[in-house]
Amino acid sequence: MITGGIQFVHISVYSLHPPKKTSRGADRKWAVRDVLAEASREPQACLHVPRPRPPILLHGPSLAELEAEIGTIHARSTDAAGRRLRKDASVLLAGVASYPRGGIEYGYWKQCTLEWLQIEFGEHLRTVVEHTDETHPHVHFYVVNPDGGNVKDLHPGFRAAKGAQTPKEQRLAYNTAMRAFQDRFWEHVAGPSGLARLGPGRQRMSRAQWTRVKFGLPAQAALLQRAREITRGTGERDRQLRSFAHKTMLEAQALIEELEVREARVLAMESRLGLNPQAPCSNDLDKD
Repeated sequence: MITGGIQFVHISVYSLHPPKKTSRGADRKWAVRDVLAEASREPQACLHVPRPRPPILLHGPSLAELEAEIGTIHARSTDAAGRRLRKDASVLLAGVASYPRGGIEYGYWKQCTLEWLQIEFGEHLRTVVEHTDETHPHVHFYVVNPDGGNVKDLHPGFRAAKGAQTPKEQRLAYNTAMRAFQDRFWEHVAGPSGLARLGPGRQRMSRAQWTRVKFGLPAQAALLQRAREITRGTGERDRQLRSFAHKTMLEAQALIEELEVREARVLAMESRLGLNPQAPCSNDLDKD
């Protein structure tokens, strides 16, 4: 297993048309078309890749189908006031997660990443593609909101900042939510795959300290993988027990209904034959 790798996952939101205003000196913000063109490896959109190869589809519809779907969602969606969505409304949440070059746990990491994305974004996760033509293999994932169009409520940082009052509180809420997002990725994906949550610079480690951390990553991964297996096994046993209990309850209800039907038939037959319930024995009567 590779040692010394650091996790990387990043998300952003995009609109069909980039905002007209940008910070002075800042590059033009990408739009949905730019993001999907780069991922599709369209010739003029991937000049940074010496030998581009088509993306590998791992989940959902193709990138072309996704782009058409986003256009349809934007056209039919409205904002909170009932007005049509602005052209610069955020209608795509896109992210990338990468794995260190040369690692032998890439297959495991990729499987865990897909599982985590489905847990994190649920039915809003639309498409996942894989690129293996750059220095580090990585996956791109795309999230949409078919019901409301705007995806900012699906972004953990923007969602947390929405309820804050002041700009300072908004920044704090945003940063706290994004750290929790990174923590969830490490717990489910990066940690069990032998990657560190933070690098030596962020933790202000010396070279010797970082070396010790790197050599401890395989043991960390083995422990976390075992914990996942135990948790998954426990969850499966719980599911089986719930299924058995539900099946037993249904069988009991069916048996009760059958007995009630039989009792009704017996009473109806007794009524037709003029039979009365058996009178109590004289020994059972109370004596004066």
